[in-house]
Amino acid sequence: MFYSKRVENLEKENAEFTNDKQIKKKKFNKVKFVLYSIIAIVVMFTIAANWEGSTNYVATVEKHKPLESQGISLTYANVLNKYIESPKWESRESGDIGYVDVSGTIKGSNKKIGVKIKVSPMSNDSKRVSIKPESITLNGNSPSTQAAAEQILLYMFLADQRGEADVAYYFD
Repeated sequence: MFYSKRVENLEKENAEFTNDKQIKKKKFNKVKFVLYSIIAIVVMFTIAANWEGSTNYVATVEKHKPLESQGISLTYANVLNKYIESPKWESRESGDIGYVDVSGTIKGSNKKIGVKIKVSPMSNDSKRVSIKPESITLNGNSPSTQAAAEQILLYMFLADQRGEADVAYYFD
């Protein structure tokens, strides 16, 4: 009888232990589910908040190194942010062509500048784009030609490479 009670007690304790283990496992699974759900929701909101639904033209132009083939590894952001005071970077689209407009005041001068850069798909490779200056406007005057815009930007890139603090004298 003593032996059967002991076996009964052991079976009862084992059953309670198994029940406790199953309850803890269920609770752990619920906690895991809640954590994974929260992570999934955060990821979805992050993607939704950062999704623009199209090409980020500003970031593309900012990172572009137009003179890299000539050994100058400066980006548009390096140069324009250096020589334009508080530059305002904006983008717009016209069909499959994007434009990035950078405007502000030339550092060391009171002259306003507007740089217009065209971003268009490459005809032979749809995954690549062509990034070219379109025009530059000074003090609201008529926009320059593309060739003049390229020349002005080339000067700014070379001035940055030489370590010049400002380029205001070039625009006087």
